[in-house]
Amino acid sequence: MDHKKVITTLLSSVLLISSSGGTILAAANPASTGKNASSSANKPAANKKKAAANKVVHTLANVPPVKVTARSTVTLTDVNILSQNDGNTVTYTLTYKNNDSKPMMMLDYWSKVKTSGGTSFSPKLIAKDQEKKSVSPGSTVDLTYVMKVGREVKLSDLNFLIVKWDFSKPNYESTIGKFVVPASYSITTPVGKTKTVRLSDSAVKVKVSGIKVYPGENKKQYVKIGVNLNNISYKLLDNPNVKWILRAPGGTNYPLTPDKDSTGISIQAQANKTLSLMASLPTALKLEKSELLLVEEQGEEKTALPIAALQLPEASQTNVNTEANQPNLISIDGQTVSTLLESARVRAEDEEYELTMQWVLKNQGKKEVKIPKYALEIRTEDGTSYPIETKALDDLKLKPGSTKTIKLTSTLQGDGDTSKIKFVVMTPASSDESKEGTGTGTSTGAAGFQFSYPVGIYAIPESVTSGDGLTTETVIKNSKGTFGVSVGSLQRLPWMDSDIIAAKVTIRNASTKTVQLPELEAMFTIDSARIDGDTKLIRAQGGKLVGPGMVTEAYLLTKIPSELNMGRLELTLLEKVSETETNDWITLNTSGLIQPLAYVAEGKSFTQGTSEKETELGVRRTFVYPGSSSDIVYTEFEMTNKSLRQNGLGKLVGYYKTADGMYYKAEAKQANRVPGPGQKSIVTFWAKVPKSVKTLSDMRLIVGEGVADNKFVTGEGDATAYVNATSFEIQPKSLPVLSSLNDIDLYPFKFSGANIRAYLTGGTSVQFEMIYSLTQEEAVDSGESGHKYILSVTDGSGKVFDKELALATDLKTGINQTLTWSIDDRVFDKIRGGSYRVALYDVFEGQRIRLAEQAYSYDTSKLPKEEPVIPEFPEEGSENNNGNNNNSNPNR
Repeated sequence: MDHKKVITTLLSSVLLISSSGGTILAAANPASTGKNASSSANKPAANKKKAAANKVVHTLANVPPVKVTARSTVTLTDVNILSQNDGNTVTYTLTYKNNDSKPMMMLDYWSKVKTSGGTSFSPKLIAKDQEKKSVSPGSTVDLTYVMKVGREVKLSDLNFLIVKWDFSKPNYESTIGKFVVPASYSITTPVGKTKTVRLSDSAVKVKVSGIKVYPGENKKQYVKIGVNLNNISYKLLDNPNVKWILRAPGGTNYPLTPDKDSTGISIQAQANKTLSLMASLPTALKLEKSELLLVEEQGEEKTALPIAALQLPEASQTNVNTEANQPNLISIDGQTVSTLLESARVRAEDEEYELTMQWVLKNQGKKEVKIPKYALEIRTEDGTSYPIETKALDDLKLKPGSTKTIKLTSTLQGDGDTSKIKFVVMTPASSDESKEGTGTGTSTGAAGFQFSYPVGIYAIPESVTSGDGLTTETVIKNSKGTFGVSVGSLQRLPWMDSDIIAAKVTIRNASTKTVQLPELEAMFTIDSARIDGDTKLIRAQGGKLVGPGMVTEAYLLTKIPSELNMGRLELTLLEKVSETETNDWITLNTSGLIQPLAYVAEGKSFTQGTSEKETELGVRRTFVYPGSSSDIVYTEFEMTNKSLRQNGLGKLVGYYKTADGMYYKAEAKQANRVPGPGQKSIVTFWAKVPKSVKTLSDMRLIVGEGVADNKFVTGEGDATAYVNATSFEIQPKSLPVLSSLNDIDLYPFKFSGANIRAYLTGGTSVQFEMIYSLTQEEAVDSGESGHKYILSVTDGSGKVFDKELALATDLKTGINQTLTWSIDDRVFDKIRGGSYRVALYDVFEGQRIRLAEQAYSYDTSKLPKEEPVIPEFPEEGSENNNGNNNNSNPNR
C-alpha cells in the first residue's frame, strides 16, 4: 500500500513537469553521471567548445539522441529563451521516437534541468502536451517544457536530464542521459532561412520576407516586418494564440502589431499566408542585428512561451515623401496601386482656409484590390494634424486598370500657404493590447495604443485656378485629356425678386485626339460662402465629344438675392462620379466684377453663335398701348437664321429695364418651329408698366435664352432662368394715326382696306363692303399674336358701331379680297345721305390703339326711288281760284 502511494505521488509530479531545451553539445548514458566519466569528457568538451567558438551553430540536427530503450530514443529538437522583466523563460522540446513493438508510456519518463553548479529547476509540460500519455509503436511524440530561470542564466549553463523510474534507486529514479547546450549555439534562425515550429500542434514554416522603415514624427520611426507562414501540416491552422516581438541588439523588446489583415491567422493545410507586423520605434534605435521573436501564450495565465527567434535582414528605408504632381506607388495585397494628388484648391477666409484636393488611385496590378480605409490628414510643419473625413474609401475595390478620383476637403488654421503643409496617408489604425517594452523585458500592460504608419506623404500641388479676370485660359491635364478652360462672360441678370449669376465657360480640347468630356456640374462660391441649392450647368452643344482644337461651351448659373453685393466669385466645375459623389475638375477665380451686357443700339442688329449656327437678333419696333392705370410696352423682336441649316434659339426670356433701373418681366410669344436657313422668326415681348413710371423713353430690353432642367427650353416648356443675355435699346412710342386705311402695318402683314362703301337701304340696315388686300411681304414664323382688330364705324350722330376682325379667318391673305357686313340700327331709318368715319383699332390685352381713320360718304345708290308729290290747283273761275274769298262766307 505504501509503495502504491509513492508511485501515485510520483506520477502526479510527472504530469506537472516541464522544461526548456537548448542546443545540445553531446548525449550521455547513465554511466556518464559518474566522476570518472565526467573527468574523461572534460578534455574533448573543452576542445569542442574552443572550436565551436569560431563557428556559430544554428541546428540541433547533429545532436545524438538519448536511448530510452534498446531501440527507442528521445531527441532534443528545439530550445528557446525569452528575456523578461522577472527573469528568463526557457522552453525546450523533446521528441520521443518509439521503435519498439509496444506503446511507450510517457508516465515512465520525464525531464529535469540542472546547472553545472548543481542548481535545479522544475520544468513543466505546456498545457497542450499534458494529455499526451503514450507513443504508439513506429510513431513520435513532441513534448515541450517551460521553466523560469534567473536573468543571468544562459542556455549553455543548463543540463537537460532524461529521467525514468528505477525502484532499485533510493529515490526511485535514474538519469538515463542528458543534453548540454554549447556556448556556440544560437537559437536565432539566420537571415533568409526558414524555421519550422509547432503552432497549435501544426507544423509551420516561418520565414521573414523583409523589413521596411517608414519616417515618422516626434523622433519616431515606423517599422513594418513581413513574415510568411507555410502550414506544412495536414490540418487547418486556426488562430494560434501567438505574439510577435522585435528584440533590439541591446536586448530591449518591442511588441509588434499585426495590421488589420493579419490579426486573424487561419491557414489551410499546405497553404501560405504573409503577415504584416508593425511597431513604432525611436529613430535613434539601430535595427542592425535585431531579431524577430515568436511567442505563444499558454494556459489561463497566458504564459509567454518562446517559439522561435529569427534574424532580421537589413531594413530598407522607405521614402514615402512625394513631390507635387508626382505619383506614389503603394503595394496592396501584392498589387501595385499608383496614387497621385492631382489638384488642390485653397479658399482663404480671415485666419483659416479651406483646402480641397483630388486624390487619384489607379490599380496597376493584375488582380482586383480592396483599398484599405486609410486615415487621411493634413500635417503642418509644427506637427499639427487635421483629419480628413471621407466615405469614399468605404468598401472601395479597384479592378485592374481602373481609376478612382476622391475629393477631399479640410478646414485649417493659417494663411493658406500650401508649401507649409503635407497630405499624409496613414494605414488603418491597428489596436495593440501591449505597450512598448522598456528595459530588457516585454510589457503586457492592459492599456492599448493605436498603431498606424504613413504610406504616402504628399507635397500639395499648386491650386488649379484661373487668375483674377475673364477670358484667361487655364490649362488642365487629367485622365480625360488636356483642356484649356476660361470664362467667356459673367452676367448678373434680373429674375423675379432675385438675380441670376450666369457664367459662360469655354472648354477647348488642347490635345491631339478626340476626347469625351465627363459629366459636369457647377458650384459657385461667393466671398468664401458656397452656394447650395439651385445651381445649374447647361451645355451649349448637345454632345460630349470634342475634336482636337475644338471648343465647346457651357453655362453655369445660380440665383442670389437681388440686394447681395459680391466681392470674390469662384466658379467650380465638378466631375460627377456617381449620383451622390463629385470631384473638383477646375476652379476659376474672378473678382466678382460683373461685365456690362452687350449693348445693341436702336435700329441695329446683333449676331450670336458660331459661323455654323449664327442667329441675327434685332428689335423691329416698340410702342405703347395706353391704359387707365398702366400702359403696355410692346416690342416686336426678330430672329433671322443666318446658318446653312435649320437653326434658331430656344425660348427667349425678356426683361424691360427703365432708365432709372426698374425691371419689368416681359411676357413673350414665340413660334415653336425652328426657322430654316434665311428664315425669320418673330417674338413679341410685352409688359404692363404702371402709370407712375413717367418716362418710358430710353428703355432697354434684356433678352436671353431660356433654360430649365439643365437644358435650353424649346417648344412649350417654361423657362426657370436664362443665360447669354443682350441689352437692346428701345424707344417706346405712340403710333401715329394714319389718315387712310391703306398701308397699315400689322406685322408681319400689310393691310390696305380704304375701299369701303356703306349702302343706305332706306330702312334701319346699312350694308358695308370693303375691298382689301392682306399681304405678307416675307416668310416669318410667329406664335399666336394675341391681337384683335376692330373696324369702328361712327355715323354722323356720333353713334359707334364696332366689328371685330381676326386675321386668317375674317381677313384672308390675298389681293382684292371682299369683306361684307351690315349694321342694323334705327338711327339709319331716316338717313338718306351724309357721311361717316371708319377707324381700325389694334386691341391687345384689353387695351387698344387706333391705327388709322378715314371719312366716307354714304352710298345712296341702293335707296328706293320715291314718287314726286304734285300739288293740286283749282280750276280757273271756280271759287277755289279766288284767293281773296277763301274766308268769305255768304252769310257774313
